[in-house]
Amino acid sequence: MREFLLYGIEATHIRLMRCLEDLSDDEARRSPHGLSPVIWQAGHVALTDVNFARRADGTSEAPSGYTELFAMGTGGEAAYPPLAGVREAVVAAQRALEQAVRTVPLEAAVEGRGYATAGEMFAFALYHRGYHIGKITTLRALLEKPRLFG
Repeated sequence: MREFLLYGIEATHIRLMRCLEDLSDDEARRSPHGLSPVIWQAGHVALTDVNFARRADGTSEAPSGYTELFAMGTGGEAAYPPLAGVREAVVAAQRALEQAVRTVPLEAAVEGRGYATAGEMFAFALYHRGYHIGKITTLRALLEKPRLFG
């Protein structure tokens, strides 16, 4: 199970980073049809992933200001950090999540809605990432960016 989770964490990280690599800061901040912009989607994944890692390892911390900008229920126009900084936060959260998946017992109890163990939470993280990668690919289409997958 651990190897499956690590595979999923790496595969979804690669896809997320690919979705961000050709976007300008301006494009990442646009909100076509009033949707939360790409920069919010990526920042939200970074925040959520580091929160998953913290629930598992008790030590991981989100970058300053990320909770206020990227928590569930936020979004839309805001004073987001530069896209390069959000990419760095995504990479840092990836490292924290990978480390937690490698070291935390999968049966360890964790607090959260919809899961009770670290293993269940890590599986949920894969679903969560896939959902936001889907949102980003839709936003990319609305921004008339090249289709990346499929």
